[in-house]
Amino acid sequence: MSARPLAGRKFLVTRSRAQAAALVALIEEQGGTAICVPTIAIAPPEDYAPLDREIRDLDHVDILILTSANGVEVFFERLFENEQYVGLLKQIQVVAVGPKTGKALAEHAVTADIVPANHCAEGIVEELRKQELAGKKVLYPRAELARSHLVDELRRAGAEVADPVAYRTLMPEENAGAIRRLLERGELDAICLTSSSTFANLAAMLGADLRELLGATRLFSIGPVTSKTIAEHGYHVDLEPASWTLEALVEAMVNYYRPS
Repeated sequence: MSARPLAGRKFLVTRSRAQAAALVALIEEQGGTAICVPTIAIAPPEDYAPLDREIRDLDHVDILILTSANGVEVFFERLFENEQYVGLLKQIQVVAVGPKTGKALAEHAVTADIVPANHCAEGIVEELRKQELAGKKVLYPRAELARSHLVDELRRAGAEVADPVAYRTLMPEENAGAIRRLLERGELDAICLTSSSTFANLAAMLGADLRELLGATRLFSIGPVTSKTIAEHGYHVDLEPASWTLEALVEAMVNYYRPS
């Protein structure tokens, strides 16, 4: 029986511990070794009050936008905490940024009405602008450091957008030493980066030493937004899948190492 395609390869997974398991499993299914040392951690917002206010006013919302599994979990946690009627979601157009967010919704018995082909803010805007947005109330529970593109474009189209912070992403500085040691020993074939924050935090954690530490270690990006952040820091993206999912990323990794 032939070896699995990623056998003998080691990859750093930088996702938060709560989210890393899916990518670790996909890498290990292909024979690779996944080493999880997060460069981001998920934390509650400083105050849930703005999100809670919007959830209590859910019967006035026309469109709900969720852009991560984290956002889904926090939304439903606060929905139940505020004793809001979950059945109201049947009257609201629900948008999930991609299949993973859609799956997280399905676990709460909610089916996304829109999942754009482009799994990013630009894809959501493109889909929503196919309809009349003037006067529509949009609820977008977001990460604290989320890009403003989605909110800006929907407001430009005439929508009323509420974008309360649902969660924060923090930098676990205590992990810098472990990542540094892995790179110094040349143990990593590649670093898997699944959001802009994972790379921005990596760069902040290792500072000016990152370029030399990388050596022959590759940078694998899940999609164009993450790739743009990597490029803006002056680094080269070695791999980006055609579609922006974990499955597509690992499939692209298999193809990258496939003998020519």
